[in-house]
Formats: sequence, C-alpha cells, structure tokens
Amino acid sequence: MTDSATHKQQGAHGGEIFRIAREAGATPDTIADFSSNANSLCQDLTEEILFSDPQGAYSDYNHYPDTWAVELTTAIAEHEAVSHDEIIVGHGSTEIIFLTFQQIKPKKVLLIGPMFSEYEKACAVFAQEHDVLTCTSDTNFTPDPADLAKSGEYDLVVLCCPNNPATVTYPDMQKLLQAIHSPYILIDSTYREFLHGTPEYAATESSLYKSWCNSGTSLITIHSFTKFFYCTGVRLGYAVSDADTISHLQQGKMPWTVTASAQKAGIKFLENIANYRERLPALFAYRKEFTDAVRSTDVFASDAIFNGVNYLFCRLKNPELGAQFYEYLLNRNILVRLCDNIPGTEKGFIRMQVKTPTEWAPLIAALHEWAATV
Repeated sequence: MTDSATHKQQGAHGGEIFRIAREAGATPDTIADFSSNANSLCQDLTEEILFSDPQGAYSDYNHYPDTWAVELTTAIAEHEAVSHDEIIVGHGSTEIIFLTFQQIKPKKVLLIGPMFSEYEKACAVFAQEHDVLTCTSDTNFTPDPADLAKSGEYDLVVLCCPNNPATVTYPDMQKLLQAIHSPYILIDSTYREFLHGTPEYAATESSLYKSWCNSGTSLITIHSFTKFFYCTGVRLGYAVSDADTISHLQQGKMPWTVTASAQKAGIKFLENIANYRERLPALFAYRKEFTDAVRSTDVFASDAIFNGVNYLFCRLKNPELGAQFYEYLLNRNILVRLCDNIPGTEKGFIRMQVKTPTEWAPLIAALHEWAATV
C-alpha cells in the first residue's frame, strides 16, 4: 500500500473498506478488515438468505417499496412482542437516529459516551446544544446515577447498551433510567441480539426499560439488522416506542427509504434467527482465543483489554501512539478501528472485530512486530 497521508486518516466509522482501498490503490479483498463489528461468522447463513433464490429478493423491482414495510413491521412486532403501531422501520438505524432528532427537535441533548459518532452529527444538525458524559475505563464505562441527576436540563438523553465501543452492558439500568428526568430517552440496542442466551438478554428488553422510566418520559429503542445478521450493505433498522411517538416519527419519514429487497431480507432473517443464535457459542469461544492471543502480544495495557459482544476494545500501552499504530497496521493491509474520534472515548483505544484464528493470525503477527519496535 502507498505511504499516503490521505488514506491513513481514521474516518467517522469502522468498515470504511472501500474508501481505504480506493485511496490506497488497492482492492477491498486485499485488506483484512477488523474495523467492522458485523457478525462475519454467519456469512454463509446470510449469503444463503440473500442469494439462494435469485428471483426472491428482487422480484418486486418494478414496484415502489411499501413505505411502511407492513409485512416486515408485523414480523418485527412479533419478534419484539409489541404491537404493530409501536414499530417503525428505517434504512438502517442511522435513518432512525436522524429521523428521531428531526421530529423531536431537541434543544439540548446529553450523550452518554462512548457514543456512536452519528449521534453527535445528528446533534450538530438538529440540536442547539449537546453534552457528552464521558464514562472511563476505571468505572467500567458506566455512568454514576448521580451524574444523571441534572438530566432534567436535557430534552433528550441517549445511551447505548450494550455499548459500542466500550463493551459494557450497564449492570443496573433501572437505577440509570430512574435517575433520568427528561421527556425523551433513546437507547441504542443495536448489539442486544448478541446477548441471547445470557441473563443480560432478558434484562435489556424494551418493555422492561419502559417500565423503569419516569412518568412523562417517552422511551425509544433503536435496533439494527446490520451487525447480528451480517448484512451491512442491506441497510435495515427499526425503532420501538409508544404508538404516539412512532406516529410522530412516521410523519417526518421520507417514502420508500427501505427497499423491497431489504424488506424481504429482513423477514427472512427473523425467520432464520435461531440459526444465527446457534453460532453464538462458537463466537464467544473465538473471542476468548482472540483475547488471549492479543494479550500475549503485550501491545495493550493489561488492565485495559475489554471484551465486547463480538469485538475487543483495548487501550495501547502508549495511548499517544494511536495514529501511528493505525498506520503501521494499515501499511500491512490490516484495518482496525482507532477510536480517538468516537465521542466520549479515552485516547489510545483500538477496537478489533472477532474473526477466526486463520483470519486473525496476520494481525497477531503484526502486533508482535509492533511490540518489538516501541
């Protein structure tokens, strides 16, 4: 890869494989991408759904998509055990994020960091002011309920649970939600499905969150098909809230944002969700192996190697060398996520997706090489 400063800049997201390859004069298949959190261990399941029936996904190419994705909404409502009018489907969770801000029009927003960068972008577009409450590694990235006591100053409070990139599933969400006095709370639940089979799964249900919120607070939970079903290119997400809030969001939604093929794929994903869940034990076994391999390189602070649902979040022993570390790996055709530009994140953290031992072997070798140079 060329030694160009242009392609060595960490963008707003992980998974920017096309930009990285284009600016490096390479092809995407020559770069080992550890910067995305999509569930790549289920690639074969997703390919079967998307490509086994050539006429299935695209058979409605000559009709406008159903703006309200009624069939998919019905399937999601059954999956979430809520009514049809408590669901809105969008072109990925990002559309739902911006639609929520557009319709709520919050003047002041509190983001509980670390936080997905699109929330800060939405604040810049639709809010007059926003604050980021940074939760640090020495508190396991968990806010103190006392720090949320001033939440009445905010029109919208945003949390991510399980948190990306900070890995934590908040251990006492009831106390956190009861400490928030705001007309709207948004909880990003993108990674919840990875918790299936654990006690945390039942403790992160939208209905349970709703019961913990204070009177007068409307709760919105955002969900994505992207990560768990390994379909980043399909662009499909949804929100769960009370019927009045969903109706308000629908009033501002552009028509036809969710393609007919994405709607059909979403239905198929939910029909086959048990097959995806069966892969979770293997994923967690790989995660442990990957963690041990990463720890053996001695690149990261021993007390700052955290397990996310399908990724690791690790702070370099030399946090100030984050940009150089990112470039070092990129010059070896390995892409990781430098998290310095994620709102509310401590400097020097790197996020790396869990893959198979064969796939991570070059990364581990590169980490050993890096350790020998610093």
